[in-house]
Amino acid sequence: MDKVRVAMIGCGGFQRYRLGNLLQIPEAEVVALVDTEPDQIRMTRERHQSLASVPEFSDYRQMLDKVKPDAVMIATPHTQHVDQVVDSLAAGAHTLTEKPMVTSVEHAKKVIAARDKAKKVGMVSYQRHFQPEFRYIREKIKSGESGPVQFLVALQGQGWLRGTKGSWRQQHSLSGGGQLNDSGSHLMDIILWSTGVSADSVSAYGDSFGTEVDINSSLAIRFKNGALGSMAVVGNGIGWHEDVTVFCEELIFYVREGKLSIQDRRDNRFKAENLSGGSTPDRNFIDAILGKAECESPFECGLEVIRVTEAAWESMEHGGNAVKVK
Repeated sequence: MDKVRVAMIGCGGFQRYRLGNLLQIPEAEVVALVDTEPDQIRMTRERHQSLASVPEFSDYRQMLDKVKPDAVMIATPHTQHVDQVVDSLAAGAHTLTEKPMVTSVEHAKKVIAARDKAKKVGMVSYQRHFQPEFRYIREKIKSGESGPVQFLVALQGQGWLRGTKGSWRQQHSLSGGGQLNDSGSHLMDIILWSTGVSADSVSAYGDSFGTEVDINSSLAIRFKNGALGSMAVVGNGIGWHEDVTVFCEELIFYVREGKLSIQDRRDNRFKAENLSGGSTPDRNFIDAILGKAECESPFECGLEVIRVTEAAWESMEHGGNAVKVK
């Protein structure tokens, strides 16, 4: 294979952004557009005029049967992912899905089993895996230079409550959960992926602000290696802010608004600048299909995120009592 025929399942705003990346990859060819809303496909064609003659479908199963794509990229409401992923893999298509991969641990295991049975590439679009700052942290921890992870602190704040008002993201039947499993999914993933720690138990509180889903969340996490951590996701914020701090035995990593600085035990502190990064989820997905690279954000990352998230939701329902992570 020297060309990967890709079908887009879901043609909303983020998928239109993704197409901008995908269309720059010579080895990728878009062969189908799928959306239940004709206007979304119309806006996709207007933004990317090279797709004017690409076939369109309202039913992704019909598309899989008629087009038989080599790969699919899914960007749809979260609770729809599991069936779309499983059906696409069963049809022989390599599959990339937007975050969150799924909305339950049971569904995560289901899509991993489907991937293994199909022997195809299965990927979650966690773009921070390709951000040089987090790749640097991951390498320092994996090499042992930093010493073991001892404590994690992560905070994310944005105007999610107002920004998603009236959309499917605040309808539990479609989203499966709120800000913790939406933008918070990126934060949860990157602290787990960059540090390599695995959660053992979670105690969590949440505030829905009268909606069907969690808006603000506060998590206290105990990790299997003995490390502790706290994670806060504020969906009723103003603007956007995020920071991550990783305390290791020998080094401390500070990520503030995308900038990384490091402090050692001798109290030296320096900025990590001009770091070499990876590619993008889109480039890595195509390269993995072609055998040019390993998939750097496999379905297992989605499983780790929903393991902690599901335990946090259960803890919220039980007044913040600690819940063992499945």
